[in-house]
Amino acid sequence: MADAHLTKTDEHIDEAPDEVPEYADASHWMHSVSADSTNASEAESGAKIDLTDIDLTAMAEDEVIPDKGTAHSLSRKVNIALCAIAFVVLFGYLFIAGEGEDTIRALTSFNYLFLFLALAMMVAYWLLESASMQIICNSLYRGFSFGKTFIVTIIGQYFNCITPLSSGGQPMQAYYYQRFGLPIEHAMPMLLCRFIAYQFTMIIYAIIVLLLRFNYFMQDLRPIMYLVAIGFFGGFVLIAMLLSLAFAKGPIMKVVAWAINLLGRIGILKHPEDTHAKAMKSLEESYGGMRFLLGKPTLLVKVCLVTFVQLTVYFSLSWVIFAGFGLDFEKLGMDPVDGYFTVISCQAFIYLISSFVPLPGAIGASEASYITFFNYVYKDASVVALSTFIWRVFTFYLPIVLGMALTLMINNETSPLAKWIRKDDTRMAFTAHSVSREEKKGE
Repeated sequence: MADAHLTKTDEHIDEAPDEVPEYADASHWMHSVSADSTNASEAESGAKIDLTDIDLTAMAEDEVIPDKGTAHSLSRKVNIALCAIAFVVLFGYLFIAGEGEDTIRALTSFNYLFLFLALAMMVAYWLLESASMQIICNSLYRGFSFGKTFIVTIIGQYFNCITPLSSGGQPMQAYYYQRFGLPIEHAMPMLLCRFIAYQFTMIIYAIIVLLLRFNYFMQDLRPIMYLVAIGFFGGFVLIAMLLSLAFAKGPIMKVVAWAINLLGRIGILKHPEDTHAKAMKSLEESYGGMRFLLGKPTLLVKVCLVTFVQLTVYFSLSWVIFAGFGLDFEKLGMDPVDGYFTVISCQAFIYLISSFVPLPGAIGASEASYITFFNYVYKDASVVALSTFIWRVFTFYLPIVLGMALTLMINNETSPLAKWIRKDDTRMAFTAHSVSREEKKGE
């Protein structure tokens, strides 16, 4: 019964969308863009997992979703070791910069109730990230639970923290989405759409804070503001390329192919054919994602608005931490609103700098830029050092610990979390996942 139902879940993919423009239909896009990538992924990793691989109606209570791939590697262990070393260095800096006694004074003056508020803000940040993913998921594949999306979000944060340039988050999210019953031909487009919407929102956010506070910091922090400008420029170029690809796919692909061919001829690329194949595949997928989102402006606006609120919550975390020290903005020559926007801008600038640092969690760059900006604002080395430590614990080390714990529980067949996932998989087996054409037109 389960298998028969699942066979029907994506019948809409095979419909001929004669009346629908190319890539305006989610099913058409997923069928044309992801069919080859699904087979390639399955052949390369051996990690193809689908609900049809499991007899959900006959599963024993203690069975666990089979893990056909491994999520562990030596490189990840090395990255975790780097994170641990960075934690020790940061802890040492806390007492060196604060000169011991000043650090103790700052610790005793801190209102620890604000730590609970900071924790609540991090949870809100993860919930908003999950909400944006769920909005996209509901437009592609109905029935996938928000609880699973939240778990995958935390796992993605974990792998973002321990891999250079946050490169490990999306691949591992795709793996766990598939493992939790979301077919890969839906998971990959969903993650790509999320990436595009996030980049759009971040660029809009960056433009706002640059207009508000670029000149304020440029007066005395010119060198680091150049780094901010580089981070903004990189994000802007990425968005410009995505937009160009959406409206001028042919010329863009020809330029990329020419550049790869040139790099191969001069010996910079050892395997230009493989690079060309991968680049063309990525461009096709990006083109599909852009056309899909541009064809659904309501969906794009919803995701961008949720992301804007998410970024505001994340950037407000330092304001909460400094409020815990009882700092008065008026004593710093700012009114409360002006001080809040200054903190938001500092955090956004730190994010822009960290975005192009090729180390796990932008280790070193994040801490150094945080200290530079907030030393300029608050002038108290011990308070800034302690706030840096608290901020990194919440934004970097907490996701690592929580994400690692979740992956261990998922892979432990006796854990309550693994049992809940199995029950939810059974529910999904009897859920109609297709998004009908009438529903899409009504969105």
